[in-house]
Amino acid sequence: MTSRASTGTIAEFKTSDLYFAAYLKAAGVEMKRTDRATDNGRILFVFDASVSNVDELKAAWFNNTGKVVANTYAYHIKNLKSVCHMK
Repeated sequence: MTSRASTGTIAEFKTSDLYFAAYLKAAGVEMKRTDRATDNGRILFVFDASVSNVDELKAAWFNNTGKVVANTYAYHIKNLKSVCHMK
């Protein structure tokens, strides 16, 4: 699940996909917080979409053309998994 929302002047991008969230973090997109989805209880990773071009990163992810440093990506996967287990 991915979605884009504007809260006042702040653009947010939400996803429940842990691996995509780790990719965004490895690409330098700032994660603002996590929320819990009301319909299914999944963790939602909320990113600041006002600074980074999340749409370009999303296209690169789904086209298998996105490039990030592998050990940074692995670090963020582990980190986000720990965030999920804390909630």
